[in-house]
Amino acid sequence: VLTSSAVAALVGAVVLGLTSYVPAFVQGSLGTTALVAGFTLSTMTIGWPLAAARSGWFYLRIGFRNTAMIGSVPVLAGTGLLTLLDERSPVWQVAGCCVLVGLGMGLIASPALISAQSSVTWAERGVVTGAYSFARSIGSAVGVAVFGALANAAAHDVAGSGPLAPEQLADAVAPVFVALLVTAVALAVTAATMPNRPAEQPDPT
Repeated sequence: VLTSSAVAALVGAVVLGLTSYVPAFVQGSLGTTALVAGFTLSTMTIGWPLAAARSGWFYLRIGFRNTAMIGSVPVLAGTGLLTLLDERSPVWQVAGCCVLVGLGMGLIASPALISAQSSVTWAERGVVTGAYSFARSIGSAVGVAVFGALANAAAHDVAGSGPLAPEQLADAVAPVFVALLVTAVALAVTAATMPNRPAEQPDPT
C-alpha cells in the first residue's frame, strides 16, 4: 500500500507538471494558438487509456512490478525528450512526448492501484483506493508547487520582471522539464519496489 501510494504521488506530480507547462510552452514559445496547445497535451489522454486497457492483460501474465517497469520506459523516454525541446521545436515533437508519457502512465497507474487493492481484504479496499487517490492529489499539489518555483526562478533570471520573449519562456520552462525527468526516474525506481504478484489474502475469520 505504501509503495503504491508513493507511485500515485509521483504519477500525480508528472501529470500535473505536464498539464501546467506543456500548453504554456506550446503557445508561448512555439507561437501556436491555445486550441493547438490544448490538442498537443490531449495526446497524453489518448495514449493513457490505450495502454490502461491492455495493462490488465500484462499484469495478469507478468505481474504488477514488471508491467510498471515496462511502463516506466516510455515515461522516461517522453520526459527525456521534453528536455531537448526549444523554441524551434515542431508541435508534433511535443505531442509525441505526451503520447509516450500517456502510454507509460497507463501501464503504471492501473497496476499500482490493483496491487494495493489486492494486498488487503475486500472490507479494506475502499480505504486503500481512497488512500491511493489522496496520495495522487498530494503529489499533484506538491509537484506543481515545486515546478512553479523552478519556472518562476528561471523566468526571473532570464527576463527579470519584464515580459518573456518566446525563447526566454522556453528557457524558463526548461528546468521544469528537467524536474519532470528526475520525477520520472524516481517513479521508475519506486515502481521497481512494487510486489509482482497479489499478496496472500488473510483469513477474514
